[in-house]
Amino acid sequence: MTEYSANFGGCELTMTRKILTAVLLLLALTVLAGLCAAEETPATPTDLECAHEHTDTVIYFFDSPSYTALSAASHKVSGPGVVVETCRDCGEVLLEETVDNAEEIRPHSMKKGVCALCGYRTKTEAKQDRKDSPGERTLVAQPDGNGLFFLTLTEQDLAALAKAKVTTLLVRGERGKAEIAIDVKEIRQEVLREAASFSVEMAEREDGSLFAGLSVSNAPGKKDELDLENAFLRFYEDEDTVLKVALDLSDTEKLLEMYGDWDDHGYWTVPYVGEGYYMLIR
Repeated sequence: MTEYSANFGGCELTMTRKILTAVLLLLALTVLAGLCAAEETPATPTDLECAHEHTDTVIYFFDSPSYTALSAASHKVSGPGVVVETCRDCGEVLLEETVDNAEEIRPHSMKKGVCALCGYRTKTEAKQDRKDSPGERTLVAQPDGNGLFFLTLTEQDLAALAKAKVTTLLVRGERGKAEIAIDVKEIRQEVLREAASFSVEMAEREDGSLFAGLSVSNAPGKKDELDLENAFLRFYEDEDTVLKVALDLSDTEKLLEMYGDWDDHGYWTVPYVGEGYYMLIR
């Protein structure tokens, strides 16, 4: 048997050919096991084909489509165009076809109380002309002839607002000194759950106080009040005076007092906690 030996500092190191062969075999088995483990690694989601679970559909209308006003919030666009459906996850175009009469519900494009596309005109225009922030859309409530102003929106209206990437709906009355700010996603979920329409009632006083009521209705004459987490009142008052509000709820005799929070966009906010008069205390 052949032996290999070496001397280090007077100590002799001996290794037989069998030991060397065993070491090489162990190394080979280790490499082979690593390759097998790599082959058995489960595929990650990026290795799999996209299931296209989330899609977006966009209609590109040809010149001069037809616009029909539907409500204070939206109109219908119809006419020949190209319908394109894409996967939101991977970007693949799933469908692209030309149709003779496509239809889509879209929100108004209001300029000074008139929709520039369908010609819808509000019966009254808020005196305060403020520009909406990104993600916001202002609608003007209409008089009902009894001193209140109202606005009613269907699920189609809310869907059109959501598709236009509107996250916050602002409803104002004739004076425009106060607004009701509503989360579009939250109220749309309520409308879908109740299979109902959404209504806003409001009335402004000369001192800036506001009556506000938010409800849903799925039958004539029926009204269910809403308990929302993301609904607020905005009061456009001076910053130098701390805003205090006394709330006279419709279903209780007690007054609820609360302080407003100042927003650098130029208004005070208080949460909407129910139908009633939100009276400013000066």
